[in-house]
Amino acid sequence: MSNTVVEKKVDVLIVGAGIAGATLAANLAKMGKNIVVVERDLSERDVIIGELLQPGGVQKLQEMGFTSFLEHIDAQPVYGYDIIYKERDYLIPYPNKNGEPSGFGFRNGAFLQNIRKHILAHGNIRVIEGTVTQLIEKDNVILGATYKSKLGVDEENVYAQLTVVTDGPLSNFREKLSNPVKKVNGYFLGLLLKNCELPFANHGHLVMGDHPPMVIYPVTSRSWRVLIDFKGEKPPRLGRDFKKFLLEEFEQAIPQSARSAFVASVEEGKFKTFPNHRLPACPNKKAGAVLLGDALNMRHPLTGGGMTAAFNDVLRLSTNLERVTDFSDSRQVRKAIDKFYETRHLGTQTTNILADGLYGVVYNRDLRQAFFEYVSRGDKYAEETCSILAGLNKDKKLLLNHFIGMARYGTQLKINSEKSGVVVTESITMVKDAVGIITPLLLSEKPDPGNRLMLEALNRVI
Repeated sequence: MSNTVVEKKVDVLIVGAGIAGATLAANLAKMGKNIVVVERDLSERDVIIGELLQPGGVQKLQEMGFTSFLEHIDAQPVYGYDIIYKERDYLIPYPNKNGEPSGFGFRNGAFLQNIRKHILAHGNIRVIEGTVTQLIEKDNVILGATYKSKLGVDEENVYAQLTVVTDGPLSNFREKLSNPVKKVNGYFLGLLLKNCELPFANHGHLVMGDHPPMVIYPVTSRSWRVLIDFKGEKPPRLGRDFKKFLLEEFEQAIPQSARSAFVASVEEGKFKTFPNHRLPACPNKKAGAVLLGDALNMRHPLTGGGMTAAFNDVLRLSTNLERVTDFSDSRQVRKAIDKFYETRHLGTQTTNILADGLYGVVYNRDLRQAFFEYVSRGDKYAEETCSILAGLNKDKKLLLNHFIGMARYGTQLKINSEKSGVVVTESITMVKDAVGIITPLLLSEKPDPGNRLMLEALNRVI
């Protein structure tokens, strides 16, 4: 195999045309940048992730002028969540006092194809369907990438002033541009419920109880996505007894109006699984390159915050790069990238902490009940918590206050319900468990004086 070097001087090379990469290309092209995108497979994908866009993500699409990406794909508006705990439920709407948008549920493949259609038609974006085999590096500077096109025989090189690596959760180049500590903490099993009703149309449903958690939300006008969490480092075994297990374990937990659709979906057996990752951002700064999207940072998908985090990153990086007047000036480019890495946590940290924090809560018997009782109080206990979930409120201190407030409220309820030393001991353990969940999450985000003060306050709590 020969290696034909074709020097293509472009402003930006983007490795991967997933949600983050394709949107970045669209936004940078709008700013007049010259871009090449290399994507392994441009066909419509069928996945169970990235199907719920929280209002904060919609807000970022609005700021970039790309709400058209949500059109003509049967996307369903989502107005809030119904929190279901055993036989009880509580409805929490998204904030809309100041004209905040709703969320949207859709099929990820259809949404992504809308974005790709946009960049394929753009005059200053060249989209190549092919596989990047390596990043080109010289003297610790990334100069571009080598790829093999889908229909080609020879490898080619693309040279760029900046290479953006955004090749998704299973990134091939993450270790070259970061010091990752990736953990698979479980798997989502995905099913589609067809032609049924849930207690609240156009709402997400979080189902908790003495079973693994489930999230349910609309993805078309006639179907709902169900995601069931299976904890552990290995996927569930989809053997012949698996259907029986699903029905025994989850059928009664599904809202009654959707049970027949759940049974039908289980019997159909078209199961898909996907690993749930936790990956704190830990970039290894290298001149000429930047890491973006799930290649850089992932959180548990329980709260549907992944695309919101991605659009926050895309807008922040684009804004920094827009100020670069000459992409051949490596100092300007590096300054823009450094600023992105230093400030991106401001748009993503509450999304990350809440996602992994709530995941810890739903697997703790006492804390999941405390969470339900806490938000069921309504008022700020529900509204402010939901504003953080929606990606509209990024106040880390507010998140921490509600997280610890939830544990304290659960403690008080337990003490009031049974006056005994055992209950008091269990209640103290509840607060310690909450602190134990959130402390490493605070530490995994970009350290700042505020984090240290919060950790000191947590130590005083216990």
